[in-house]
Amino acid sequence: MATISAPPPSADALRDAVRNAGKKEIVRTHMRNLIDKMLARYSSEFVVCRELIQNADDVGATWFHFEITCRTCNDVRRQPSHTSEIDFHNSCITEICATNNGREFTETDWKRVTAIAEGNTDVDSVGQFGVGFFSVFSLCEEPIIISGKKFMEFTWQDNRILKTYLRDLPTKKQSQSTSICLTLNKKYILLHDPTTEHVEILTGNYRLSNEETTNEIFLTLNLSDLKAYFTKG
Repeated sequence: MATISAPPPSADALRDAVRNAGKKEIVRTHMRNLIDKMLARYSSEFVVCRELIQNADDVGATWFHFEITCRTCNDVRRQPSHTSEIDFHNSCITEICATNNGREFTETDWKRVTAIAEGNTDVDSVGQFGVGFFSVFSLCEEPIIISGKKFMEFTWQDNRILKTYLRDLPTKKQSQSTSICLTLNKKYILLHDPTTEHVEILTGNYRLSNEETTNEIFLTLNLSDLKAYFTKG
């Protein structure tokens, strides 16, 4: 003889019961893990450049400026401003800054960019940074956005909670442009001529000119390839 079981309680009844007597917990997001998973989707070459160019286009920019700051690997002083590209060959990249003349951030834009994990439903908002903006974390731990009269810094708390700080710029630093500034979190070597013998691959390591062989693996940025990327199409 089959046993007739009682019908399960309705979803509304369960919801009322748990809200009245259940233990409340907050669902916490481990932002570091979330970003690492997002970065796994962005492994193509120059993906950060692509995303920053797209962001500039989203706000109607008519020009885009990509600046690379270097220092020599043996000297922390910056190179003189009159040096040529080839003088930076084998230099360490310390910072990358992308600037455009698109629409400045509004108060709504500043609020939306703090919710980059949510994407964007407003095509007229800089919130369109969306998940693509996560790509900058592949190069930088704490990116800075500068726009109009304000700037925002992303910082980590306990290596898991991503926070932002929004501040006013000094009057002399204010402009009508928007910049994304990235201090690189790994050692990148700028190559002007990748065929030169100054850089040799030795069992997975790079030997820099005038330096002893090191066990540290250096990443590289090929300036010629980067220039070709910006000019293609």
